Amino acid sequence: MAADYTPTVNGNFKVEIEGLADANYISVSGIGGSVDISDDLGGGDKNARKVIGKVNYRPVTLVRNYDPSNKSLRDWYNQSEKGTPTKKSVSIVFYDATGSGEIQRRNLYNCVPSSWEISDLSTVSKGMLTESITFQYESAEWA
Repeated sequence: MAADYTPTVNGNFKVEIEGLADANYISVSGIGGSVDISDDLGGGDKNARKVIGKVNYRPVTLVRNYDPSNKSLRDWYNQSEKGTPTKKSVSIVFYDATGSGEIQRRNLYNCVPSSWEISDLSTVSKGMLTESITFQYESAEWA
């Protein structure tokens, strides 16, 4: 018999960044990674054995509505731009369908910003101005 399954709603998440106040992030992209695998042809066996190599994590991008008075992301990025980056831990927290119960989190460690930008300005189109930050990280775990 199949176990009960409740799909996770993609809008029920929160981002926690070490040392920064909570912000209303509207999207997160790039959570994922890959593992290098090579063949070990040593020994007398005719079959190659698979050897695990480096873990490579994709860059993660956070997007939130732009607030000129909240400079926390810009300041964090500016440290990288000046050559003195501060590594921070970031957690992506997943919530249940009601949005009230935490069901899982992805903890990202030693995160360093690699880019920051605001959305395009236009006198023709209307909409919210957003800012995004992209960062790289060294390790991760599911909790």
